[in-house]
Amino acid sequence: MAITLELYLPHQVIRGNLREDSGQRAIDVLNAAGSQVVILTDALSASLHVQMPPSKLGVVRVRRPQILVIVPQSTATLPPRRVRVGYIEKRPFQVGFGLGPFVITGTVHVNMQEQNPITSLEHDASGRFFIPLTQGCLKSQYDPSWSLPADLIFINRAAITYSYPIAPA
Repeated sequence: MAITLELYLPHQVIRGNLREDSGQRAIDVLNAAGSQVVILTDALSASLHVQMPPSKLGVVRVRRPQILVIVPQSTATLPPRRVRVGYIEKRPFQVGFGLGPFVITGTVHVNMQEQNPITSLEHDASGRFFIPLTQGCLKSQYDPSWSLPADLIFINRAAITYSYPIAPA
């Protein structure tokens, strides 16, 4: 089975398929990877600055530190919370992040007892590379007319340049 992902780098987006045969969620596959590269098949690349048709890449190896944001294009439906092994109850927290040329806003889900969620997002003791964000919006700081709403976004923790809480409306 393959999971289709869009990888946003500082100047381009690469879309392709991440091979996954264990039935895990995309975020779990990306965070468990022992390699410093993410390998996609049937990949296409497009500039974030110039309107041109995408280039076909076939199989591409993308260095994880260069990935700012990942937007999954296909997601697996999860079983109910009560039957998921290792499920931990969390609470929603509205937040914004700056990553390279992007500002991302949305909801992260933090532990119920977390006193300072921003600090825990910056320094995760579990060593997760990517943070899942739901009901998010990816916006360009170069082009104010460009934005991408997404139900699910993965943020590269190491690429965060700034973060801020968003007060509930």
